[in-house]
Amino acid sequence: PPVLVRSLHAVARSLTAIVLISTGGLLSARAGSLATVTPSARACFASEQPQVCSRALVQAEDLQRKASDLDRYPCQSLLLGLQAEVVMVQLGAGRGAKANETLVAVQRRCHGL
Repeated sequence: PPVLVRSLHAVARSLTAIVLISTGGLLSARAGSLATVTPSARACFASEQPQVCSRALVQAEDLQRKASDLDRYPCQSLLLGLQAEVVMVQLGAGRGAKANETLVAVQRRCHGL
């Protein structure tokens, strides 16, 4: 539905702003594949180190935009959720097993991206 797509794009723009703020405006560590985002997100969840999480956030943002460009909205939604999980870890309020569940869902739904 068009309303859902507009809402999804609004959320994506908000998360893009968060990514830019949390990484100091740098998007140079971008990588556009699920194979790159997955280990970065796992490392973020395990280490809770800001630099590691910033890299995961930027990579997830890039992949989320790619999913949007390909009209893969369910995948895009899950990637937005993954970005939220990474931000929560950066803020010291990680969700433990729930964050890993989100990552598993991304792996399933975004296969091939």
